[in-house]
Amino acid sequence: MCYGVAVVRRTSYKYPELGRRRPVVQRVGDELRELLRSDGLRPGDRIPSEAELAERFGVSRGTVREALKLLEQDGLIDVQHGLGRFVSASAGLLVDRPVTFFESVTDMLHSRGITAVTSTLSAVRTAPTDEERQALQLAPGAEIIRVRRLRRHNGEPLVYSINSFGADLVGEEALETIDFSGSMVLWFESRGHRLVSSAAQIKAVPMPAELLDLTAVSHHQPWLLITERCVDANGAPVLFSQDFHRGDIFTFHFLRRRET
Repeated sequence: MCYGVAVVRRTSYKYPELGRRRPVVQRVGDELRELLRSDGLRPGDRIPSEAELAERFGVSRGTVREALKLLEQDGLIDVQHGLGRFVSASAGLLVDRPVTFFESVTDMLHSRGITAVTSTLSAVRTAPTDEERQALQLAPGAEIIRVRRLRRHNGEPLVYSINSFGADLVGEEALETIDFSGSMVLWFESRGHRLVSSAAQIKAVPMPAELLDLTAVSHHQPWLLITERCVDANGAPVLFSQDFHRGDIFTFHFLRRRET
């Protein structure tokens, strides 16, 4: 879960349980970030060699090299050719992951060890709102599918989502026969649309009115709303999502750079 290519990265959570393993390069990238913290590496310190890291994590040097590229792209490390890789001056500002990584809410939760149960509250075929029509660049008269879902962990609500997309993706299929309980990113890929990027707006909001009678969370609890438009590999906007995250559980970290 675009108005460009900037993307949202959801980052910090309460629950520490171990979750499903992520793709190996991303997993090693996560372990490298943890290494920067646990080993007390400071800006200017040299990163261990690829061979040392490969032995430490039990992976190939190629995997380590790709994971290091992720950290370089995120501004955590600097490469000095002929000398090696070093912790960047910006690394101390990053608590967890930056906002430069695209992933589904499902993968985001799994990556932090959260086993969430997703309930589909409703799935309807309807006319789009003006906001949905503009975000998805729909032709006049086009219909959308609007799916409302709630993710819970141990019974606690975590994320309430409203996902909207063009009705042409499902054709004449009966909505009640479609499983919307998994990753929407994977669902779109199964329909021939590989989502590759998104852009989003984040703001604090009250509890969504739809949840007032569904959850035991205090009505005074703030939520964080991420409004996002996702683009597929052909550059077409195919998903408009509104994800409400519990404000007492989720935090989002940003890296800001001064222009030179």
